[in-house]
Amino acid sequence: DAVLFHTGHGALWEKDGKQYHAGEPGPGITAIKWLVEKKIVMLGADNFATEAMPGENKERPVEGHQHLLTRSGVYNHENLDLSGLVKDGVYEFVYVFSPLRLKGATGSPGNPFAMK
Repeated sequence: DAVLFHTGHGALWEKDGKQYHAGEPGPGITAIKWLVEKKIVMLGADNFATEAMPGENKERPVEGHQHLLTRSGVYNHENLDLSGLVKDGVYEFVYVFSPLRLKGATGSPGNPFAMK
């Protein structure tokens, strides 16, 4: 299973850069660990880091990223446009992501889409 968070924060992109970059809503490390325990394979959101910024522990920035991919093998998809799904009230769908094949890379741009 995958979990996507629609926070509304992505709507600030190119509209209010100061507020957009000041921090963001999202799950903290406690919620991320709980989701990993539920055996999710991917976590995504409509914001730039998926997780809350600043997080629960200001001494450990982007702790959720570390726990998701490197410790748990859970993919992290950021900056998703989820507004269409929210508008249509869609909660279940087929999620497809086609990343670029980059040798030696730790991430890749791709073309995510949802089939309702």
